Amino acid sequence: MKNLIKYFLGLCLASQVIGQEQTLPVINQYIADNPFLLSASYAGIGDCWQARFTGFEQWVGLSDAPSTQSLSIDGRIANRTGIGAIIFNDSNGFTDQKGVQLSFAHHLTLSEYRRQYLSFGISYKLQQFTINSAEFNNQIGGTLGSVGDIQRTDNNFDVSVLYRHQSFFISANAINLLNKDVLDFNTFEPAQIQSYYVYSGFTFDNYIKEIQYEPSFLYRRFGGDQRSTLDANFKIRKFYQDSYFWAGVTLRGLIDQSFKPVTVSPLVGIKRQKFYFAYGYQINTNESLALTAGGSHLVTLGIDFACKKSTCGCTF
Repeated sequence: MKNLIKYFLGLCLASQVIGQEQTLPVINQYIADNPFLLSASYAGIGDCWQARFTGFEQWVGLSDAPSTQSLSIDGRIANRTGIGAIIFNDSNGFTDQKGVQLSFAHHLTLSEYRRQYLSFGISYKLQQFTINSAEFNNQIGGTLGSVGDIQRTDNNFDVSVLYRHQSFFISANAINLLNKDVLDFNTFEPAQIQSYYVYSGFTFDNYIKEIQYEPSFLYRRFGGDQRSTLDANFKIRKFYQDSYFWAGVTLRGLIDQSFKPVTVSPLVGIKRQKFYFAYGYQINTNESLALTAGGSHLVTLGIDFACKKSTCGCTF
């Protein structure tokens, strides 16, 4: 009975991943000072090249639970131009996604005096999606037979724009501009896999106490099934010469269910000179996830290198 439940859970997870394939899983990695994972328009902002590795293990204690790893790197190649890349792997029950994303961004100054900047980004993605039907047979003793593995490789594009005015920032992102060919699957599979992200917030500085406050939110809407989610975030940074420590919390809710809470995630992090570390723990609040044996863990490791100050405020 347990294996049968896992089988149908795997089918549900597979259908969700098929519907939203070609999308880098968005968990809470962007909160760990890495908004480039959300928007290509952030590529090259900052004095240094940034490399970040993130691992996210969901529902610890449940066999074949979702597991995500990503490696990102971005930096400036000119005074106003940045590039970046992301390699990611996302395993979810009997499904697996592997992909690479290449990004380009250009930054403009609207007003240096008022600190108004506008950035544009574009990303190209190459991704392989696999459903391993052999695992179905292993889990349920081979009683349902094999329908053969499903594997396909797809290409797609994202575009984004970022506006900054002093302490305010907002980015708008269109994910997966191309529709998907569904002939390899079935007529019930949506061809429209576009999704839309809006990430915005304020950064307030207390220069006397060397503390920074950053409330923000992330709104996501999926074109295929019209679902929408909202992340409400709050972070505090405390600076110490060439280092800083931060702590924050993220509350994720479902907009189409009157902002029904799904997860709460406390996070902490530290940057010491060029090295970076962050940890987060995700708590499930949705009763439908009561079968899980534990929460979820997020770890980010990073390093900054090749640092060089820009002469343009648009990439500070």
